[in-house]
Amino acid sequence: MPIVNDDEIKTLLADEKVSALTVDTNIFDEKGLKLNSPALKAIAGIKDKPIDFLLSGTVAKEIQAHLLKETDGALRAVGRSIGQALGAFDTKAPTREELINQISGGRSAEEAAEQRFNQYVEDTGCVVLDDAKLVDVETLFSGYFGGQPPFGSGKKKNEFPDALALNALEATAKERGARIFVVSKDGDWKAFCENSEYLYLVPEIERALALIKDAPLGLRKAIFDWIANEADGVENFKAEISRNAERIDFSVNAYPTNGEVEIFTWDAEFQRLVWPDEKEIDIIELLDPTENGALRVVASLPLILTVKFPIELNFSIYDSVDRESLGMGGRMIEVVEDIYVLTAVTLDVHGLGSDDEEIECVESELDAVFHVVELGEVDMFEPEDYRDG
Repeated sequence: MPIVNDDEIKTLLADEKVSALTVDTNIFDEKGLKLNSPALKAIAGIKDKPIDFLLSGTVAKEIQAHLLKETDGALRAVGRSIGQALGAFDTKAPTREELINQISGGRSAEEAAEQRFNQYVEDTGCVVLDDAKLVDVETLFSGYFGGQPPFGSGKKKNEFPDALALNALEATAKERGARIFVVSKDGDWKAFCENSEYLYLVPEIERALALIKDAPLGLRKAIFDWIANEADGVENFKAEISRNAERIDFSVNAYPTNGEVEIFTWDAEFQRLVWPDEKEIDIIELLDPTENGALRVVASLPLILTVKFPIELNFSIYDSVDRESLGMGGRMIEVVEDIYVLTAVTLDVHGLGSDDEEIECVESELDAVFHVVELGEVDMFEPEDYRDG
């Protein structure tokens, strides 16, 4: 892959030398498999461009497998929770089965996962490639024995799915005689693309969409000025970010110097946020104008959120004589954590570039729903709070 900057990519797009966009499985996982998340949903917006949305057949199967695992796990978890709640309240009706049926719509995990994926393919106009027909065995084994990307020196057999997917995409690009944007954060995918004349790696789906959509001049600056100057409506937007930040699910890893530790987290409290620079704002979707003529846009903003939340540590040691766990007391610590997140915000822009320009926040959604806090070593006898680094 030639080393190119955003301006060079825009030139390729303007000259219609990019024919497709494709997304790796890890991007879907990063978005929590929320196919209706702003960025993944915004892919449908490239239909008005001479660019197709492609998925390798291998990637499509991986996404479906991940959706099935998530759906099956959710059904099992809700089944246990409903059973415990019905038992605790001695509720006879509705029954556990009736409630689960209401949640699932009577569908099995397999049916629900398949419907979600098929609906997404339909909504985005996605073309799923037949990898096996596009890649011959000789190509795969030549890369395998030659140690060519995505194969390396490690467990090479684990890279066969990636090799099949990437070679299928490369064959498709060659057949079309045009480049393909490949959105992935996988190092092996990056290495393959670096050796390709046809596959251009873009690590972030938001940036890829922004390059493709090529929003009107001045729009990104207008959004930056709106948030930077704390214009009308920004406080409401900030309050919504605060509420969303406090809904993030936190988990904590800690390693006791002695015995064991049980960890409980309490609700987070939003402290502050750092807005992005203008160049970091990506316009990922341009929607139809509203009834009053406002330009409706979806922008992706990288934010740094600072949250504070208490953590309860309960220590215990195992008594090998009595064969039981003995509680050694506990303590509370307070953690202040900086979290890097993307937020997708839908805005109505009135009178862009005019003296009467006005921006209104319609809705916003944080990309992060889960965050892991690393406490490092914790000691039951020390009053200080322990953190790595």
